[in-house]
Amino acid sequence: MTIVAQDDALERDFRLFSMDIDATDLGELITKMLPDQGAIEVQRDVPGKEHAWHRHTTDETLVIIDGSVRFYWDQGEKICGKGTVISLPAGMLHGSVALDDGATYLIAFHQANLTHHG
Repeated sequence: MTIVAQDDALERDFRLFSMDIDATDLGELITKMLPDQGAIEVQRDVPGKEHAWHRHTTDETLVIIDGSVRFYWDQGEKICGKGTVISLPAGMLHGSVALDDGATYLIAFHQANLTHHG
């Protein structure tokens, strides 16, 4: 992980979207999240696992596919469950804690082009 300088403009660009994800469409979702070349990550966090305050040098798109997390950033926090899409610009300070059932989510290291609504 590389820490980058904080930029207030980046903090304003953060977006949390909710959308319904049908588990039978998981293959389609993965395909939509893949970059032209490369991979996405599947992350599993046990209950209570925390990713404390941090930043990334790349944009990120996270999609919760099972369980839930308490996602936090400098302006607040939100409980994010199955179907939540989190769109983070590079440099955004954030963290998360997996809740009672843990969480499984996809991470794309770019702004994935997903249809969403807020």
